[in-house]
Amino acid sequence: MGTSLAWKNRTAVISGGSNGLGRALALSLAKQAANLVIIGRDRNRLEAVEKQALEAGASSVAIVSMDVREGSQDPKAYGASQKDSLRDILAVQGCDLLINAVGKSDRGSLCQLSESDLVEQFGINVLATHAMTKLCWSALCESRGTVVNIASLAGIVAGPGMGGYSMAKHALVGLHRQWRLEAESTGVHFLLVCPGPIARDDSADRYADLVQARGLDPVSQSPGGGVALRRLDPDELSLQILKAAEARKLELVVPGKARLLAVLAAFWPSLADSIIRKKMKRS
Repeated sequence: MGTSLAWKNRTAVISGGSNGLGRALALSLAKQAANLVIIGRDRNRLEAVEKQALEAGASSVAIVSMDVREGSQDPKAYGASQKDSLRDILAVQGCDLLINAVGKSDRGSLCQLSESDLVEQFGINVLATHAMTKLCWSALCESRGTVVNIASLAGIVAGPGMGGYSMAKHALVGLHRQWRLEAESTGVHFLLVCPGPIARDDSADRYADLVQARGLDPVSQSPGGGVALRRLDPDELSLQILKAAEARKLELVVPGKARLLAVLAAFWPSLADSIIRKKMKRS
């Protein structure tokens, strides 16, 4: 898939842009000579991706270390001054593209989870996206820009052993569709992305401690909670996402065949559940 220059000299804001798919999207945009605003909580990771983005060809890069969730109570690291800094950047550069890539997965059964577990999942996977969209809203309206919300297949089809993650990503899908409906008259476009498991260097043992602590089947620590799906290459996926954003598509589900399962879940839920269980890897 070739690299276009659709975002050259346009401003892209990426929350969760210092790691994972957010980082891959930032570097793909850098190759298109975009102006980048990369937001994350880890200053060292932000500085590393800033260097990589400039080397890849970004027109400019600004990094902001902050927790974008509403109600964040850590003034030392993520206080109001950081949000003011972001507002200042937006006032000068505007915002043509907002990518909400903040997220955190989970493992466990619902009966094991405390209220604080669920609140954490909701805060990271839902409230962070809502808060970032509000922060950038005026700039997005002025540019008639695009918002890309990164959800998950777990947001359209429940996944086994995924703890509060599926609940939170379903809520994110609902939030996205509500924004899309309300934004019709503003010219701001909304793209929902629901990818399957994404390849990572730490995929094999990323949730090993959590799985052990909660006494889960070891297979559930695998990407997708152990569902047998091909792991997506983050660089290839980022190009697909940017192409879909450029074309102002409404939704991108990868792999595409998973959309059929989501439709089946609505019309024949017992069969959809059966298919998901059969897809589980067994140790």
